[in-house]
Amino acid sequence: MAIFSIKESKVKPVVFVTTGLFLCLAAVYFLPVPIPGKLAFPVGLLFLASLWLTRWEVSLALLFSALGDIAGGCGEIFWQMGAFAVGHIFYILFFVKRYFAKVDRRDGKVSRRAVAHISVFTLCVAAVLAVAFALVVPSMPEGAMRVAGGTYAVIICGMFLMALLQRSSLYALGAAMFVISDLVLSWNLFVEPVDGAGVTIMVTYYLAQWLIFVRATPYEVAHPVRLLRF
Repeated sequence: MAIFSIKESKVKPVVFVTTGLFLCLAAVYFLPVPIPGKLAFPVGLLFLASLWLTRWEVSLALLFSALGDIAGGCGEIFWQMGAFAVGHIFYILFFVKRYFAKVDRRDGKVSRRAVAHISVFTLCVAAVLAVAFALVVPSMPEGAMRVAGGTYAVIICGMFLMALLQRSSLYALGAAMFVISDLVLSWNLFVEPVDGAGVTIMVTYYLAQWLIFVRATPYEVAHPVRLLRF
């Protein structure tokens, strides 16, 4: 079901304008000016643009990410993790549907090379997950926070794996930036302070969202862009 459409010829300028505004809002975040909610402005902008430029799964992932930003800005770490976990689940759904759509176009066949890549990617993600459970999760407060942290680690690593399986450098890099951002954030909060943590966390986080957003737009705009598609 299409509610609104933009001709494909207009997509590139829209993406460029969105990127420019995104960079401006990201720069505003780093300014020493007390603007309420400025942490969520860049991703909120991507969410609004995604309504025209990407599939609904990406839009919802960006929406819950923006909500996570708001929670984080209020110091609500538990709710921040919850919102981002939901966002990652929508990213996983997007990646899974995209992956199996490509498999279907190959008559459902998965090559030996693809199996080898899946094995390597799985080992890499498993190593990241092992580090999280060995060093970060045990340092979190006992109870609901630790359970939430462990659950979140599994979800974001699942998103990372599915991003790698897309065989797209932008998706892979975006997901890797997400993992780095969250790893630095959790290490800084629960293990020990990290020099320059604030800048590292936000630069990698904003870069992660932008990379996934930009790569997701061509996926939907091979034909006229649609606001909602079921």
